[in-house]
Amino acid sequence: MNLGEIKAVVFDIDGTLYRSQEYERHLYLMIVKTISWFTGLDIQQAAERLRQEKYKHRTVSRSVEAMGIDRRMFFDKLAEHVEPGKYIAKNPEAIAVLNTLRRRGYKIALHTNSGRKLAEKVLEAIGIGDNCYDVLITSDEAEPKPSQEGYLLCAAKLNVKPSEALYVGDRPEVELKPAKEMGMKTALINSQSSAAFIDHNLRTLEDLLNILADRRMHT
Repeated sequence: MNLGEIKAVVFDIDGTLYRSQEYERHLYLMIVKTISWFTGLDIQQAAERLRQEKYKHRTVSRSVEAMGIDRRMFFDKLAEHVEPGKYIAKNPEAIAVLNTLRRRGYKIALHTNSGRKLAEKVLEAIGIGDNCYDVLITSDEAEPKPSQEGYLLCAAKLNVKPSEALYVGDRPEVELKPAKEMGMKTALINSQSSAAFIDHNLRTLEDLLNILADRRMHT
């Protein structure tokens, strides 16, 4: 597949730029406690309600909205209690890949369903500063995935067409399918899929450097 027209790379954050089972457990517990705080349900009831809603809506963002909780208020409250730095180690590979892509002339966006405050805490834990990317889009600015609103906002902020962007994520249906439907190229990381909407399967983030040429050689 010709990737010569690609000018920008959009990365999901959670599960893509880092992986931590310890943090996932901590985050899940804090999500349940935050749902309990908003709804008045006890912890077991909140966990069961989350399970039911995620079965229908697939994402935490959509699930809490289905419970009648404002997602921005939810993520602001969640960010007060979540401590990514205790569980997520710095990721030199992610930092190096982002910096290399920028040196090669690519624009970089980060796109997450989390709120901005929580996303910034996670990025700080990974070691990714705002000098590593051009745009950060969270559920504070756009409807959460799989809505295409955030994808379109990434493209607009980067001043590229969707067809000029490659989306990198770890959830095929929630993240990559909507990206493909709007014309982006797609790359799945940390799992394998032969689905028609997956253009590339990546074993590591560094694999991106093998499929994306140095744009400076073509300008």
